[in-house]
Amino acid sequence: MSTSEQTSFEKGHHAEAGSHYATDRSTEGSEKGVAVVAPRHPVGATRAWITVLGCFFIQFCTVASVNSFGVFEDYYVSEFLPSSSASRVSWIIGLEILLQLGLGVIGGKLCDLGHTRAVFATGSVIYLVSFFMLSLTKEDQYYQVILAQGVGMGIGVGLCYVPALVTAALHFPGRQAVAMGIVISAGSFGGGIFSIMINQLIPKHGFPSAIRATAYLSLGLLAVGNLLITVPPRPPKAVAGETPLLYTPYVLTLISGFLGQLGGLFPLFYIQLFADSHHMAEGFIFYSVAAMSFSTAFGRVVPSYFADKYGVVGTYIVCAIINAGCAFIMFGASKPAGLIVFCILYGFFFGSATSLFSPVITALMPSEADRGKVVGVAMAPVAISSLIGSPVGGAIIGSSLDWWKGIVWTGVLMGTSAAIQVVAREIHRKNIRSRTAAT
Repeated sequence: MSTSEQTSFEKGHHAEAGSHYATDRSTEGSEKGVAVVAPRHPVGATRAWITVLGCFFIQFCTVASVNSFGVFEDYYVSEFLPSSSASRVSWIIGLEILLQLGLGVIGGKLCDLGHTRAVFATGSVIYLVSFFMLSLTKEDQYYQVILAQGVGMGIGVGLCYVPALVTAALHFPGRQAVAMGIVISAGSFGGGIFSIMINQLIPKHGFPSAIRATAYLSLGLLAVGNLLITVPPRPPKAVAGETPLLYTPYVLTLISGFLGQLGGLFPLFYIQLFADSHHMAEGFIFYSVAAMSFSTAFGRVVPSYFADKYGVVGTYIVCAIINAGCAFIMFGASKPAGLIVFCILYGFFFGSATSLFSPVITALMPSEADRGKVVGVAMAPVAISSLIGSPVGGAIIGSSLDWWKGIVWTGVLMGTSAAIQVVAREIHRKNIRSRTAAT
């Protein structure tokens, strides 16, 4: 095992043990048996939390376009793109999600190379130009909408998503779960605000004006967000070491994330159709879906506190197991009371599991010098599962809407995801013990 892997094991062990250490052992220091203590906040606590706020604003604006797509899809299918089926329209959001997560490799690597501010600026400009271009698209011109929203806005979101997570995390060595959870939650809150704005503005002022108003809000918050960010100094490669991407616990975590996202998205994509098929009131359905969205947002923040205190990998496993169990509550969600309970519980724990995925990656592979790369690569399988999740879920329940099949699908995949992560953690711990015994 290389010295850099030893460094990763030692640091990962500290993170998993849930310690409050803000220490990082450099390769050079480890060889001498001396702990090199990094400051709790490399550039100070004030700048660290201001940076978290800046990253929050960036995620709030960009990821919001993904999380509020239900409003867009309803309007596109019913009025703006009448010649396009719901399935065809769904490819717009599928492409945007694919680019959001898939471009994390590029955005993360550029951050590792020291181009963080340039990546944020480029992603913000592309996103805003594409957002304003969406307001200029013509009715029933599908290609214009998919180019502006699916491709253009997707590229902008993709360039900002991973850099926002990584930049916030680098300000909190060894205890980054809360910072990353706050940043990830921004997309859920932004999606709720965007949904309300667009729902209210389109009937009153029309689609172009509603989109421009939302884009202007994004312009202001993105400008403020970029100004608030402080990029901490990065450790040299020779000190931090290169992270091995074929490290077994890392690979298993990627598989776990892929399966968890593939199964976990089914209730989010189909809960409205599920409620409709059980003849619930339209207003109640809207509030139930809103409750799930806000529960997801809080779920992205609250467990992060316990992750930093008790260990991020263990907390992630617990949340994934509970989330798998919550999936089966959907069997009792055919009545209003059951639906609202399901939406709150499932939304909270699904948000917890998804928000802790990135901190788990950094706990197992904690090299500071190439953190953007390892997080970005980890997003690729999640991007694929996000793209295919909706059509696979639709194929499983079929035209006869066999909901039990989708529920079992979600529960089994979430449970399998948790089980794989347990194996990954045990292999990681065994590697730590073996290396410690050898020294």
